[in-house]
Amino acid sequence: MLHRISVGNFQSIRDPVTLDFRVPGTTPERPWLRRPTARPDLRISTVIVLIGPNGCGKTTWLRVLADTIRFAVHSYGYQPGHIPHFPAFVSDEAYGMPTSIEVEFDAPSLLSGPDEPNRVFRYTLELLRATPNFLPDTVGYEALHDFPQGRPRRLMERRGDGSVHIGRELSIRPSDDRLASVPANASALSTLSRMGVEEFSQIVGSLAQVQMNVTAVDPIRPDTETVTHYFRDNPGVKDRMSDRLGRFDLGIEGMDVQQWDDGKWHLAFPHSGLNRSIPFESESAGTRHVVHVYPALDYALETGGLAIMDALDNDLHADLVDEILGWFRREKTNPRNAQLICSLHSLSVLDELEKEEVYIVEKSRDGGTQAYGVSDIQGVRRSADLRKLYRGGALGGLPGFG
Repeated sequence: MLHRISVGNFQSIRDPVTLDFRVPGTTPERPWLRRPTARPDLRISTVIVLIGPNGCGKTTWLRVLADTIRFAVHSYGYQPGHIPHFPAFVSDEAYGMPTSIEVEFDAPSLLSGPDEPNRVFRYTLELLRATPNFLPDTVGYEALHDFPQGRPRRLMERRGDGSVHIGRELSIRPSDDRLASVPANASALSTLSRMGVEEFSQIVGSLAQVQMNVTAVDPIRPDTETVTHYFRDNPGVKDRMSDRLGRFDLGIEGMDVQQWDDGKWHLAFPHSGLNRSIPFESESAGTRHVVHVYPALDYALETGGLAIMDALDNDLHADLVDEILGWFRREKTNPRNAQLICSLHSLSVLDELEKEEVYIVEKSRDGGTQAYGVSDIQGVRRSADLRKLYRGGALGGLPGFG
């Protein structure tokens, strides 16, 4: 689960902003508030929803998460002198400043035994621009800490001179030549993982399991053939999708994977009252969207992982959105503490969510993205009508017209 993220000088986020998803101890118990095994004294929401007008920076927050994960996992393969992500705020001043990111999350422990399978980690990253530029080109600082007994312990620290320092508990020694082989524009995590250092392969492997539909432009939607083959090869996922479609009360009785006369595999949907199944291409945009995103959501739920989804409510009826969020909010459908972080436009979700699950994103007059939790706003009662407060401007994040 993601605990906290701080970002500065990334796209529309100019000044450093922190989103903290840890819930105060005074908050009443709720099914969607879970205690990570790594920190049972904390509670974190299984659903984080970003709300705000178009162009305010909701997707920017999801992109910084996606870019950071991709950098930690894949950057060893980048071309020399090139970091293709992490754009600066659009100003001459920002082009000469670093991009800074710090993320706290829990993941399988690198060092402890079976009695402590998970640990809280903090990943810190600072990216430099050698000359004023939109994109960075060099890693100025990178570090990974964990927190045994609640105190930070350095597992890896990479400084501005390129030196990489490793915690003495890890299997790699300070004199290992691999520490001097980290490219200036790549993550030490990615590099040491690719070079076979077991502990870093573990953490990179954990990060690689995060499910995302976030790109630099529009949300990723897998092509239909890929999704069809996935359902064909994973009958358990297909059966769960079929069952949930039947519960949506769309007239759909389920979903089949069939091989037709053309030799190809197709998705088909039996409907009540119809004497033949409807092919995927003839279904509604909403049904097609659910089918496309379902494998990622199902994987997170089945593994207790993280799903980061941009514009999750595209083409969906509000009740369908509530049901999808409910998969992550309910203990029965989310027994492993999977977490969903998503951006939405539909305000109807505010009727179902509580204040610890909702984060408002807006832009200041000078174009910088700001974000904060509804629970950070003084005077918002637990019984408050969040949609009414939002529409009335009491929560901020309203589009302006005129």
